[in-house]
Formats: sequence, C-alpha cells, structure tokens
Amino acid sequence: MNLKDLLSHYAEHAQESQEYKTNEDFNKRLDDGDIEGFQLVFRTPDGGEIPIAPISAALFVSDIPTYRQLVKDDFLLRRRDILALDDFPTNEGAYDKLLSMVMQNATVLPFVGAGISVAAGCPSWSDYIVSQAVRSGMEELDVRQRLKQGQHEQLMDEVINRLSIDVFRRDFTTQFEGGRITPSLSPATELIGLFDGSYITTNFDRVLERCHAEKRGFEEKVVGKEHTGRFLKAIYRSEKYLLKLHGNIDEQRDRVLTQAEYVAAYGAVGIDYSLPIPKTLNRVFGSFTVLFVGCSLISDRYLQILREVRDADWEFLPEHFAILNAPEDTDEFSARDRFMAAHGITPIWFSDGEWDRPAEILKLLRLER
Repeated sequence: MNLKDLLSHYAEHAQESQEYKTNEDFNKRLDDGDIEGFQLVFRTPDGGEIPIAPISAALFVSDIPTYRQLVKDDFLLRRRDILALDDFPTNEGAYDKLLSMVMQNATVLPFVGAGISVAAGCPSWSDYIVSQAVRSGMEELDVRQRLKQGQHEQLMDEVINRLSIDVFRRDFTTQFEGGRITPSLSPATELIGLFDGSYITTNFDRVLERCHAEKRGFEEKVVGKEHTGRFLKAIYRSEKYLLKLHGNIDEQRDRVLTQAEYVAAYGAVGIDYSLPIPKTLNRVFGSFTVLFVGCSLISDRYLQILREVRDADWEFLPEHFAILNAPEDTDEFSARDRFMAAHGITPIWFSDGEWDRPAEILKLLRLER
C-alpha cells in the first residue's frame, strides 16, 4: 500500500484527518525541509536508504504521537519567536490575558490606528505629516522632533494654514486612496473572524472598511461627533458597527483634523464630557476591553480621556491592550512602559521596524482561540 492509499485509509477517522489538514503550514515546512533535522527513510536489506516523502503524511499515518509532539514543539518555538519573548518577556503574560478573553468570547473592541494601513500601501500618518510639513517650508528634523514630543495637532494646524485645507484634502486622496492601495495586505484582515463586534478607528482612509467589506462588512458606520447612543447600543447587542471617531477628511461637519476641530470635538479647556466624543469614549473605556492596533499612543486626546477614566475608578477599569512598537533606547522604553501603565494599557511589544509583527500576533490569536 503506497502513502497515498495509507493516508486515504486513515482519513476514515474524521478527527485525525481534520487534524492533519489543520496543520497545513507545519506539514509544508516539514516536507520542504524548513524544519531541519528530520528525515524518513526506508532501509533496504543491502544497506541502501530510500527517502519517504512526503514526510508529514508518512509520519501522521504511521506514528501519530511523534507527529503531534513535533507539531507541539514547533508551535511553542514559533509562539516564542512571534511574541519576541527573548526581548520582551512580559509579552507572554499580556498575550495570554488577551487570548483568555478571546477564548471566553468576552467583548473586545479593536481601536484601529493609521499604522494598520501602512502594509496596504498608505504612508504612515507621521511620515505623511512630515512630508507635508517639509513641502510647506518647515525643517524636517524640527518636525520629527516635535512629533516625538506629541505636537501632532499643532503641527497639523501649521501645515494646513500654510498649504490650505483644500490642498491638504486633495493630496490626501492621492496618497491614501486609489488603485495602488491594497486593503487585503493590511493586518486588518487578521482581525476578521477574531473580533466580529464593533470597531473604533481614528483613520481617515478606508482600508479597514474595505478589508471587512470583502468578508463581512460593517452593518453601519457612525461618526464620533454624532449626538447618538447608537454605537454603544450596538456594542451591547454584539452588532458590527464602525465608529469613525474623527469622521472623514472630506466631510467638514464631522471631521476632527485641525486644532480648532479638536477643540470643538473634545473641549477648549480640558475634556468636555458633554460633547459626543468624550461622552462615548468615557463609556467605552470604562465598560469594555479595548485593543489598540496600529496606534502610536503618544499624545492623542482620547488618551487623556482614558487616563481620566482610569484615575477616577482604576479598580473597576476593564483591562486594555495594545500591540505596540518598542523604542530602541532603554530609557525611552521604560518611559513608554510607565506611560502605558498610567493609562491602564497592557502592551504586547514588538521591535521598532518589524511592522509585520502585529499581523503575526493577530494570526497567532486566531490560531489559538
């Protein structure tokens, strides 16, 4: 009986057959020699050896305990690598907490930032601000330093005043929309099926919407400045709504982009909780777990709301998570870690520049849930 017949015979056991298919990635890497040190051979009486292929199928039908152990060992190694535990040992505990919530079908709201759209072909928001600032006559080094200090709103205001909002809006569409943007390449695709409730985004681009439209689109989109409780009701009903927190760039009434628009949306002196955005976020942060993905989490106004919610009632605050790039400088990293803790955010770190890592972490969540 050849290997193909053996595998067909073994497929009568539905559970084991499905198990083999589930391990497709492992099987391929084992068969291709990417997992080194393993070989199956048939020894002939004269001392000759005939390789048996594919290794994974032969091992599966002949010695399933060994096959399962290899799959387990390989997964643990890959898990350790994906979570970068050698560099960030606290990642394991943070990830396991998030995984436990996912496995229990707890309500987790993805809060999606501009970083999630970079893989789809969009520039990062910071890089885009820099490019527009330089175009308007500002010095690049000065602009980057101010961004590190959290002066996003002030810089945006200066750039728009120099270029005009019409020019800024027109050029935004050429960089963030069009045929060269491929939403399917975004890590946002890994969120589909993992979190099927409501989402929040500060993005002006439409990568997130287009990703989900190809699978199961959002039932409705709500903008942050609407005087409505529809989004909160959708969360409680487990409906798939998208809250466009800062609106769309081409809709001035609901947009939050310039400093004046931020003041109108969040308040002139401190946070005004009578306004729709602060009121909604106050309820969200105080009631549901949020997972920040693709967010810089440096000085955004919504972080001030989160900090105030935490300070007011930290014992009852739901745990929030972030998949976040880590600064290379040790002191800067420690400062960022303290900042996250002060806002009630548990980070899952990845090294700066490894922009494919958020997608890998989300894939791991999908695999283990």
